[in-house]
Amino acid sequence: MYRKLMIALVVMIMIFSISTAGFAASINNTMPKATKVDTTKYQVITPEESSSSTTKKVVLISGKAPKGTNIIIDVYGAIDLTGKNYSFAKLPKEDDYTYVSSVTIKAGDVGFGEEVELILGINKIIITFDVQGVPSVEKVFYCYEKGQLERNHNSSFTK
Repeated sequence: MYRKLMIALVVMIMIFSISTAGFAASINNTMPKATKVDTTKYQVITPEESSSSTTKKVVLISGKAPKGTNIIIDVYGAIDLTGKNYSFAKLPKEDDYTYVSSVTIKAGDVGFGEEVELILGINKIIITFDVQGVPSVEKVFYCYEKGQLERNHNSSFTK
């Protein structure tokens, strides 16, 4: 009697364990395949340089992207009132930048364009295409006043 009960119990355990494994689906078949993004469709055209200096307090950021793509433009600044702490040769550390502004725009039929306001000093602008697999673009601007440049230039000769 015990022998029949043990055999029945072992058979029941085998049936339940085999049926569970038999109904499991493969994970690879249910996951969507990753699509490769054509990064040439996402470009920042203006400004061309990765770094430049300007006396203008507004700069145009423009480029191309498929219609309807969200583009996020973040502006960070590092203020240098003396004009001696930062330059293109000595950029601020990541911790020295302060968040200034952010704007989200949509690409239209001919791409995108947005005027961004700069602060005096070093400005780092990060353009992010809201598409997975497309890298962000970073531009650095040194915004200065003409008088500040003349004062710094004259003071360097008097030392």
